Amino acid sequence: MTMSSAKSEWKKTWQGDLSARSWQKFELESQNFLLKTHVDHREGYEFLLTDLTCMWHENMDLDEVKKRCKTLNPRFEAPLPTILRLLQDNTETKKDSTDYTIQHAGEGLVLVLETKVGEIRFTWEFHCQQAQKEMLRDQLLEPLMMMVGELGRREHRLGQLLKAKDREIEDYKMGGATVSRKNLLTEPFDPTSFHKEQLISKEFDEQVGQGWQEAFTRETQDLYKEVMLTQAWINREEEEDEVSDEDTSLLGGETTHHAPGATKGSPSRFEQRSPNVSPRKRPAGSPLKGEGAVSTPEKSQKDIELMRREALQKRLQEEAQRKQTKKKKKGALF
Repeated sequence: MTMSSAKSEWKKTWQGDLSARSWQKFELESQNFLLKTHVDHREGYEFLLTDLTCMWHENMDLDEVKKRCKTLNPRFEAPLPTILRLLQDNTETKKDSTDYTIQHAGEGLVLVLETKVGEIRFTWEFHCQQAQKEMLRDQLLEPLMMMVGELGRREHRLGQLLKAKDREIEDYKMGGATVSRKNLLTEPFDPTSFHKEQLISKEFDEQVGQGWQEAFTRETQDLYKEVMLTQAWINREEEEDEVSDEDTSLLGGETTHHAPGATKGSPSRFEQRSPNVSPRKRPAGSPLKGEGAVSTPEKSQKDIELMRREALQKRLQEEAQRKQTKKKKKGALF
């Protein structure tokens, strides 16, 4: 299986987390915000909001969601998946039928949304605390830098394709071909002239004048998702290498150990349910297999860490016994 096909197969099973959700632009009380929500119907939700100066974050498990809903909406009765879907729908896009209010509480922030479900008024409050600095880096700054790099790569590739088209057209002309209409004639592509023209164009000034509000269009949202997905794929490969080193250490009896791999980014309450590492065949007669151990894809990081500690403790005990035996032998000689 090629790398691209393996990645495609992995994408089908990867459920993702908050990182895989694209940012949505919200204008709230004349302020511009970006927000994203990850809903897991078996866990709860994770919510992130930023004005590019601060970032606020909230995690809620199912029990907490149920309690808050009962407190804010005593007359509203619905299963938890329905409540979570309602929250997701009202934060993925700004609804005209929903009222959004921002309340600042010290360093924290409360986003209040009010809407109607049938004839019943539904209210929800996102009680957010300032996020860790790493979240601003991992969820926004680094992905944006990757997107800039990728767009630059695509621009360069498009320039190459245009030059190739110019050579193709020139070949047709040398063979006697002509265009049927004069308005179809084009000049050969010159990247230097193109960049100069764009810098002095009216469209460039308008785009800069809009600020960052128009940064996340439908196309760039898709690019953000692909960047984050590819980063998760690359981190998955790094995790596989680290776990492979861990297994080698356990099987080979070496005294050096590598910490279990962790997906890059800030800690999240939700664990990815798809395997973090791809299945690997163990050698026949492997001590782990002989002891009835579960294959690596199904083992959690806690299981791996426990096995590592048990193996280390066993080796330390054996080493202590060997030293004790040597002392006894040495005492017997004298």
